[in-house]
Amino acid sequence: MSAAAAEKLSLHNVSKVYASANRSGIIALSEVDLHVRVGEFLCIVGPSGCGKSTLLSILAGLETPTSGSVLMDGLPIQKAGTERVVIFQEPALFPWLNVLDNVEFGLKMKNIPYPERREKALQALELVHLSQFQDAYVHQLSGGMKQRVALARGLVLDPEILLMDEPFAALDAQTRDSLHEELSRIWAHTKKTIIFVTHNVREAARLGDRILLLSAHPGTVLNEFKVTLPRPRFIEDPGVMDLARNITAQLKSRHREIAPEVVI
Repeated sequence: MSAAAAEKLSLHNVSKVYASANRSGIIALSEVDLHVRVGEFLCIVGPSGCGKSTLLSILAGLETPTSGSVLMDGLPIQKAGTERVVIFQEPALFPWLNVLDNVEFGLKMKNIPYPERREKALQALELVHLSQFQDAYVHQLSGGMKQRVALARGLVLDPEILLMDEPFAALDAQTRDSLHEELSRIWAHTKKTIIFVTHNVREAARLGDRILLLSAHPGTVLNEFKVTLPRPRFIEDPGVMDLARNITAQLKSRHREIAPEVVI
């Protein structure tokens, strides 16, 4: 397969400017170029306010760039679609539905017949190891379990791309570590293309094939790192910690004033 055929997503010279009282506006992203391969696990890191979430929203089709082009499989992304599913930091589950009904919800909106959507939802719950909680309600779940339900709800739509916006940021370290392992296993099993936004550099080093480093506001690409560390990886692995320190040092050398906002 050629490099061109293997390209899933591409951004060319993408900028995003939000209107403001200032005539120049607020520049969230500036001239970003990005290429993502089929099946790649790409992590995007940078300090708060660098445009990571804006970039993800543009890839999802939830926002349009002010300038530049955004392509999937060589075609412009013009709107949101179920081939690109977003997993947010907050799971946003429906508290009046049980776990199984939450996972089925997107399929129901697509008018998938009940027997088919029920089977798909059960398979998705099995994939995230929550089959035994299919009848539970949201208030009965831990934070990590809620995120696994949200992941199952996204996976059941069989998207080509998972866009993950700091999905583990609000979780405790032990739960986050467990979900790193779950997500790595699911990625290896499904071969989905994943773009994972985080401000935790070690999280990126543990999970990604490649790490894109964005600068402080406005967001531009400072550097990218190909991660060659063997899998499975763990947060305390020496190689993971060394890579995280290297990335953080580069960011600090460029923007010393925002260093405290980056987590090693």
